[in-house]
Amino acid sequence: MDLYLEKAKVSLSSRRYTHVLGVTETAKALAKRYRFNEEQTGIAAALHDIYREKTPTELKKLADEVNLRLPDDDPPTWHGPVTAARLRLDFGVDDEVIKEAIRYHTIGHQDMGPIAKIIFVADAIEPGRNFYGVERLRCAAEIDLNLAVAVVADASLTYLIEKQLQIAMSTVELRNKMWGLVDGDLRKDYNQSSKTN
Repeated sequence: MDLYLEKAKVSLSSRRYTHVLGVTETAKALAKRYRFNEEQTGIAAALHDIYREKTPTELKKLADEVNLRLPDDDPPTWHGPVTAARLRLDFGVDDEVIKEAIRYHTIGHQDMGPIAKIIFVADAIEPGRNFYGVERLRCAAEIDLNLAVAVVADASLTYLIEKQLQIAMSTVELRNKMWGLVDGDLRKDYNQSSKTN
């Protein structure tokens, strides 16, 4: 995993690299807590934003080289699918779990697996995040992984609505599915715990 963090360090600004370190630390802690593969999680976290600072033109070129079709809108979400599509070519990583986690870390997907869920959550709650309500998201991550994904998706949707930005249907579908998996007792635990944050 250190190799992939080194690649991120030379590819990204210091601010973005600090974010990657925070996501990696948070994701590995969540993987340990919920008993999922820490190595896969760490690699996905280290590489998740490696193309985040590329321009839309650069991302389109990288996508074209591997025959990846990007949607015409929402360039800020392109870096995940582009990195996932180029994972083996650019980084020698041939792991579908890691690929899925990187592909969906911005908008999510209702059928994503546990490591993808961890990266989705860690991206929102890493120590460098200080937006209003982030402590409630961190609280959810301590209680249950599906709950954390649901709460992070809610926060993402709220942000996009407030900014009058486009919403990916994938995020809405993810949010609805995750809330459907969270039972009443977990909701109650979360609502009681998060009142103090």
